Amino acid sequence: MNEWLLIIDGGATKTACAIVHAESGEIQFTTSLGGSNYQAIGVEPATDILRTLLAKARVFLQAQANSKIAIATFAMAGIDSPNDHKNVTEIVHDAITAAQLHIQMLIIENDAEATLLGVTAGQAGALLIAGTGAIAYAFDGIQIARSGGWGHRAGDEGSGYWLGQEVLRAIFRMEDGRGEATILKDAVYNYLRIQDVTELAAWLFRPSYTNAQLAKMSAFLADAVAKKDACAIHISIQAAHELVLLACAVLKQIGYQGEPFHFYCNGGALKHNPLILKTFSQEMTSMYPKIQVTLCQHQPIHYIIERSKRAYDNR
Repeated sequence: MNEWLLIIDGGATKTACAIVHAESGEIQFTTSLGGSNYQAIGVEPATDILRTLLAKARVFLQAQANSKIAIATFAMAGIDSPNDHKNVTEIVHDAITAAQLHIQMLIIENDAEATLLGVTAGQAGALLIAGTGAIAYAFDGIQIARSGGWGHRAGDEGSGYWLGQEVLRAIFRMEDGRGEATILKDAVYNYLRIQDVTELAAWLFRPSYTNAQLAKMSAFLADAVAKKDACAIHISIQAAHELVLLACAVLKQIGYQGEPFHFYCNGGALKHNPLILKTFSQEMTSMYPKIQVTLCQHQPIHYIIERSKRAYDNR
């Protein structure tokens, strides 16, 4: 009997699906679609995305002889409360039923929590993710604590969305004469193929706008920082300060006392902007000398697979 791990990494920007051989750990099938955070896109669109991915997974599994899904892990953005967990569970069960999949063990949890359990290999440690949103989790070996991740309306300071918003704010201030000049304007205008600030406003308030599209505006910061743009440097350093606050808050929740500790970082805001990562690391190690800040080298789904393999081994 071939036993498989079904992995869903449902983020705000992309939803990835992988099927992994439970014994060997080899990834045999992958596919992806857009973001599936039901808080951002609604219940029906999120359900449709999972249905489509699971239908593709089912085709692969039907082609394998004597196969069964030992563990299915749905690591989903948007699980921020017991009610969210209930809503996402209903979405997941709907998609599983539609795909007619039979699963022995089902795990449904916040995507950052699942990534934490994977990257730390079940040991004490913490994880900061600054992607479209920003969230931190810490694990002391017994309890899991969380800080941030409350969405763009509440904050998500230091995230890709927040950075994109700050980039556009800087451009609007520049165009109004309220702020300093910045080369971010030319980068954004060229990317969007627009000519003036009125077109930028129209782009921002168009019906098809998404948070992920605004988060993409953060991609221009690293180049502007390298060119010594004062505005880009200020935004990047402020983002690092906000992420430090997030990290310190979650460490306080688990009662961190200054012992050797691993703090992992992931997400585009940290991976693609060296100044943010450098500033964050310097501030964290200045306050907590025994903390080791490490940038994750793999995509989150890799760590979610590791989390699922341990669950399989510990059945």
